[in-house]
Amino acid sequence: MTYKLKNGQRPNTTTGTGELKYPGFTGQVDYEIVGSLDQLRPGVSVRAAIMTTAEVAEAAFKELRGHLRLAGGKEYRLQIVAYTAGSSTAYAELTV
Repeated sequence: MTYKLKNGQRPNTTTGTGELKYPGFTGQVDYEIVGSLDQLRPGVSVRAAIMTTAEVAEAAFKELRGHLRLAGGKEYRLQIVAYTAGSSTAYAELTV
């Protein structure tokens, strides 16, 4: 994902490989998070793309909620907010 703010700057992004968990699935995925994880607090979310197989992305979208453990070990709640049939990417919001 490539984002550009209205002022032309690019927001902070975090990429890596982590562990996605939702009922019936636990497995490795790639992620890209847009925004600062340091500023997360209750009521604030950041956007993320979860890259995996099309089957896992679709199942995660149907499940809607899960957890993502980042490469550094921190775990966040996630809500899948978008997915296109056949795509290997699901889009989510991460919260603490």
